[in-house]
Amino acid sequence: MTFFESLGRFFFEKNRVWLFLLILFTPFVLATLLLFSRYFHLREYEAAFDNTALKARSAIEKRERKVRFLQRFANYEPYFVYQNLETLSLLQNELKMLKQMECHPGCSSRGTVLRRIDFLSGSQNRLSFAEENVRSSKRVKETEEKLLQPVEIDSDDLDHLLSLIEGISVAQYEPNLNSPQLLIQDFLLTKKDPSVYKLNMALLKREFNLQNEKKN
Repeated sequence: MTFFESLGRFFFEKNRVWLFLLILFTPFVLATLLLFSRYFHLREYEAAFDNTALKARSAIEKRERKVRFLQRFANYEPYFVYQNLETLSLLQNELKMLKQMECHPGCSSRGTVLRRIDFLSGSQNRLSFAEENVRSSKRVKETEEKLLQPVEIDSDDLDHLLSLIEGISVAQYEPNLNSPQLLIQDFLLTKKDPSVYKLNMALLKREFNLQNEKKN
């Protein structure tokens, strides 16, 4: 006769069945509680590990974004605004049409046409920026670039201008990858006639000292 059989007969004879069952199932209850305790501890460890992995992944992605940013602005042109924005010829479609009109024998408003040609061909309708509020630190130089006077543009000029400033493809225009970071601070566009707009704007130019950036 085994120990449990003897113990069971003793409790049955003493009418202590409930005590026998309690003694019998207590190890199973304790084992179950221990397993649940270990399970929940394991889940806590897994949650902590997932959180650490998420932070590590976030740090890696942040680092990759920084590397892409540095690569994008690594070789900017120091005189980008002057060489690429202020040299833009605006309203070239209208200018071409006016020159054709001026050459036509039947042109009855030649004087008006010639004045408009002079306006579009000269420096009056060119982008010209003034540098203001220059701020410098070890990592970046910020300069506010404000138009000296409004200019007249059409939708094609607007596409070209936004492509250069925003560094994105717009219509048929591709970005210039040698630009500094340019942020639009003010942008006022008013319609002069169905195809011509008057533009006034201000930019914030950021030129980064990438040698200092790469050390961090």
